[in-house]
Amino acid sequence: MILLSANPHVSFYFHNIGCRTLEAVWSDHVDSGYFRIAILLGLSLVRQHQIDSWIADDRRLGPLNTEDLDWVRAEIIPALATSGLRRLAVIESEDRLNRMLVDEAYTTPLRLLNIEFRHFADVQSARTWACGPKAPWAGK
Repeated sequence: MILLSANPHVSFYFHNIGCRTLEAVWSDHVDSGYFRIAILLGLSLVRQHQIDSWIADDRRLGPLNTEDLDWVRAEIIPALATSGLRRLAVIESEDRLNRMLVDEAYTTPLRLLNIEFRHFADVQSARTWACGPKAPWAGK
C-alpha cells in the first residue's frame, strides 16, 4: 500500500492487490467545495495510475448534499467509466442519510456504464472483492 496523497480530510492509497486499486479513506466531514476537489484528485489518480477498482472508505464521511451527488452522477461516474474503472466498493458511512443518498445516486449510472458497485461493512471484504473475478454480466 502506497500513500499517494493525504490531507486532514481524505487520504488516497494505491494498492496492487491483483489489480490496480485506489483506496480513498475519508477521515472527516467536508464541505462541498473540498469534496469536489478531493473527488477530482481521485479521478486524476485513477487516470494517472490506470486504476481498475476504487475503494471508498466512507465510514467517517458525513452527509453529502444532493448537488454534490448529482455532480458525481453526471460528471464523475462517466469519467471514471471512460478511464477504465471496472469496480467501485463503498465501505458505508456511519451516517444513515449518507448511505441512502450515495446508494440512490450511484447505483443506476454505474450499472449503465458497466461499473460493478457494492457496499461493504469492512475494508478487508472490499479489498478482496475489488480485484476478484468479474461478475458474468459485467461487460468490460
